[in-house]
Amino acid sequence: MTQKMLHVALETEEAEAPQAAYLLAKYGVFTPEHSLLGSYNPSNSGGQRYHDATVLARDKLTRLAAHYQKLPAAAAEPTEPPTLAELREIIAWLDELLHVTDTCRAKRDQFEREQRHEATLLDELKPFKTLDFDLTQLARPKRFIETLVGSVPESDLAALTYDLEQVGGIVELFGRQTGRAYLVVICPQLRCLLSRSVLDKHHWREIHLPAEFSGRPQEIESELKNLCQRITHSVDSLEQSHRHTFEGIEERLAQVVKAIELAEPYARLVAETVAEPNDKLLIRGWIPRRNLKRLQSRLAAALTREYKLEARPPQPGERESVPSARRYPTWLGPFAELVRGYGVPCYGDFDPTLFFMFSFTAMFGMMFGDVGHGLLIALAALMLRGEAKRFRPLLLAAGASACGFGWLYGSVFGVEDIITPLWIAPLSDPVRMLQAAIGWGIGFIVATQLIMFYNRIAARNWRAALFDAGGAAGLLLYLGGVAAIYLSYRGDAGAEWAFGIAGAGFLMILVHHCAQQVEPWPGRFFLSLMDSLETVFNDFVNTLSFMRVAAFSISHVALAMAITTLSAEMSGTGQVLTLVFGNLLILVLEGSIVAIQALRLEYYEGFSRYFTCFGREFKPLLDARVKKPPLI
Repeated sequence: MTQKMLHVALETEEAEAPQAAYLLAKYGVFTPEHSLLGSYNPSNSGGQRYHDATVLARDKLTRLAAHYQKLPAAAAEPTEPPTLAELREIIAWLDELLHVTDTCRAKRDQFEREQRHEATLLDELKPFKTLDFDLTQLARPKRFIETLVGSVPESDLAALTYDLEQVGGIVELFGRQTGRAYLVVICPQLRCLLSRSVLDKHHWREIHLPAEFSGRPQEIESELKNLCQRITHSVDSLEQSHRHTFEGIEERLAQVVKAIELAEPYARLVAETVAEPNDKLLIRGWIPRRNLKRLQSRLAAALTREYKLEARPPQPGERESVPSARRYPTWLGPFAELVRGYGVPCYGDFDPTLFFMFSFTAMFGMMFGDVGHGLLIALAALMLRGEAKRFRPLLLAAGASACGFGWLYGSVFGVEDIITPLWIAPLSDPVRMLQAAIGWGIGFIVATQLIMFYNRIAARNWRAALFDAGGAAGLLLYLGGVAAIYLSYRGDAGAEWAFGIAGAGFLMILVHHCAQQVEPWPGRFFLSLMDSLETVFNDFVNTLSFMRVAAFSISHVALAMAITTLSAEMSGTGQVLTLVFGNLLILVLEGSIVAIQALRLEYYEGFSRYFTCFGREFKPLLDARVKKPPLI
């Protein structure tokens, strides 16, 4: 599933670098050497100017799209990336369009503000419609009296009228709206302050007449509506003028979209290029080995000037920088996502996806073994829709595993007398279940030891492959220790030999740690001894950690039986509801806990042991599935 990779170095003329970068990106088989996409590269000043121009053009196109609502699809032509001069022409043309759109937007915003202002004035005019005199008379200053316009809650109107009469004021009601009474209050100027205190007491809201309220209310309303119509007409004229400006540019705009898409690969690749003498550029990266011949033929057909393409396999010191290109069938996709959630193995390391699929589903079935619950999980998987549908293989595998172990346990919704167990009912012999769980854990840890041994050989780290805790010495220590404990427990012969094998493995690990330490003696010995003893302790604890597999298998059956027993004490609707909701609780709550525990065992007892390093995931320069990838 892991594809063999080749390091490629393409030397080309600087003038053809954009075309070469586009070809590398077009077929989705090239990833840069160091993934420095979009970073600044002072050594390639021409390429840096090209990058900056492409970014600027893309930004202007994005701004234009916000105003244009929808950009046309990329045209079929041009077929070659633009030169730097052509990019600058595109930027100048986009600037002209943006000047028109920015001017149009500013005018439209101004018209919208005026419309909102006029609408607010019309709303403020509503209470005054019953008046039949020039409103400027209310705002005009008087010599001996003060005229105030405002509103109070209708519940306060009578009390306000009475209180103002006591201080010589007059109240004239001219309208009611939304629970408030609109008034004209006339009071002597000498008692103005006293009148205002009375008004404030009754929740007075004063209205300051706008300057536009000049004349009778009917005349003001007619003038405001006419003004709104004129503004609407101006907006329509502006939109028509804007549409006229953009008529006939769709074809040119589609060509610009295409040109910027063609320019993006080189703009993204600028940081990965190396300038060489004689106006040459060197582009380095990785491709799957099976794609080399196709890439060679494409470059030969498209590049007109002299170029040179060199390819070589990865070198031993490049394991962490070589991208890992892995292809999985659809049914393995969700398991691969869970593996990537922990990390990407280094190039050449063992790909644990298939092993993870079998071990994860097996442990889920061991802890959640029940024919009925497994069938419900499988049915739920078949009902998945949309984005969640990609997890269907995972749930189907988990459901099938639960069904299989349910047959072994003889359990159907926690009832153990419907079918005959093919192996054992968990509650009938918990000790045997614990022994089986520890046996599974031993097999799992041995498998992880073999994977660690393989990874060290793949890395050509022969010393670690032989003497490290993750190599042959660690395997001897673990297998010898397990055999010694088992034979001693049973009283069989051979325990001494097993202890000897474990001791040999321990001594190999101790010597290996001593060789790696830089501390002076005897501190070097004691540090190495502590590290070696930690290996023994970790192996013991990791093995016992798998006892949870038996614990959850027993608790699952016990919980299902408790719900069945509880429902049997009821009748009618209560019995049905208890069975339905109880089994839903088991499926959702316990099912989630079991899945988390199985994933925990995979991550901490498996991945943490044999993930010797974290590599790079293969990511093409431009993903062919994405039409407009953003510039980094």
